[in-house]
Amino acid sequence: MGLERIRAIQDFDAARARAFRRSLRTILTGRVPRLRSIEPVLKAAGVEARAAGGVQEIPIDKIVGSVAPDAKTGDFDPGFLPINRRMRERWTRIYQAMVEGDELPPIDVYKVDGLYYVIDGHHRVSVARNLGRPTLNARIINVRTRAPVRPNVDTDSLLRAAEYAAFLDTTQLHRSRPQARLECSRLGRYDEILKHILGHAYFLSLEQRRAVPLQEAAASWYDHVYHPIAEAIRKHKVLEQLPGWTEADVYVEVTRRWLELSKEGEPAGPDPAIEALLAEHARRWWRRRRKIRLDNE
Repeated sequence: MGLERIRAIQDFDAARARAFRRSLRTILTGRVPRLRSIEPVLKAAGVEARAAGGVQEIPIDKIVGSVAPDAKTGDFDPGFLPINRRMRERWTRIYQAMVEGDELPPIDVYKVDGLYYVIDGHHRVSVARNLGRPTLNARIINVRTRAPVRPNVDTDSLLRAAEYAAFLDTTQLHRSRPQARLECSRLGRYDEILKHILGHAYFLSLEQRRAVPLQEAAASWYDHVYHPIAEAIRKHKVLEQLPGWTEADVYVEVTRRWLELSKEGEPAGPDPAIEALLAEHARRWWRRRRKIRLDNE
């Protein structure tokens, strides 16, 4: 047995051991991490187009998932570490070929929102990561979706992507205002935003004395309602003070407080509503902190 063969086997066993150590904290829950397919998320997000991108060198740290069925990806953890011992023969052959400088065929990937998902070539990605290679040769298919796609695949991601895709299908904002990124971190908020657009359409129709199509009203709402509030959100640096929130999340909460202030006869508008939201968030934070301190005493 040659030296490179021995080294390849040792590195495979070491990689499997790292995968096992990573999974220890989840074994007791019965949810050992596996590499999951992004395909359900792509379906939920609504694939708009696929286009060949040619063969290019791509950064390995931008390869974040797989397109293959879960049955095929189950041999790897989310970091492409090998899990099953039966993979050792194929993995070590690819390892030897890479170390010895043999030319390997390009892997096949989807490119979605600047990240890459493997169609074919999971073992090559696993070995290249293990060897610390910065890039791999890849045959790229560019995929455009209505809703953005995130690498962490879970039930909530699927539902949020499906909600956003349905919202965009109704409003066509991804076409009329392609710069719009109305991502919500919580389910149900697109229904609220759609109610705002429908209300805007009603008042536009009264003002212009004609039936304003929903898609036209959505573009007008984005320009004259959402965008000014978004500018105020950025001015106050709200996202820095509310970690985990998105701009669209804040928009929904700001409009709620704007309405509440108006009903109470208080000064209303984006700035007072933002100040009210941040003050309420700060009060909640201090209450939680005080409760934790009291519970620990």
